[in-house]
Amino acid sequence: MRLLLPVASLVLLLVLTGCAGNHSPSAEYGAANDTSNTIPAPNTPPNTSTAPSVPDTTPAPAAPDSFITPRTSVTGQMPETMPADFAFSVRFGITGKNEINTFNGTVTKDLVTLGTAQADFVFTDSELADIYARLRTINIYRELKLEPDRKNCAKTPFDEEHWQIRLDGEQRSFDWDDENCETTADAEQLKELRSYIFELVKNKQAYLELPEAEGGYD
Repeated sequence: MRLLLPVASLVLLLVLTGCAGNHSPSAEYGAANDTSNTIPAPNTPPNTSTAPSVPDTTPAPAAPDSFITPRTSVTGQMPETMPADFAFSVRFGITGKNEINTFNGTVTKDLVTLGTAQADFVFTDSELADIYARLRTINIYRELKLEPDRKNCAKTPFDEEHWQIRLDGEQRSFDWDDENCETTADAEQLKELRSYIFELVKNKQAYLELPEAEGGYD
């Protein structure tokens, strides 16, 4: 009996010690993985927002100024150098049947009762430059006054002039007559220029070979 008592005490001690330290691995694993009571973190969506669009107020680069050279001089003065396309025609005299035309290089003579006669001719470069210089003195780029303020009479027959002048791609027309017995200063300048041009033409061989006029105008 004395021998059994210490053995029984030792067994009891081992049993109690084993119960106290008995931790089930499965229980520990289950506790570690038990998320039933875990409060989930709020489901935050990814930040896809962008900053509000700000209008671009940076001014666009300015386009280069386009510059178009006006055909008519800003100063109202004809070009000093004669343009390459300079040409003119002028019809003149009673009924305006005489004509000097550099567009097509012809001169037409009024033969009165015999009708008209025409010949080919050209001015020399120096003659054309001289005519242009005289025309530039008149300056057809300004507004010419060709209609008289007073009309004192009405005569028949009367002289008339009709100009067509081309400069720098533009064509201008000028007309005047002395039917009302009055002419303006600008009309007189055109008449003087036409008389000068006609004197040049009358010395051309082509004009000298044209027939003589017959009859007259009453």
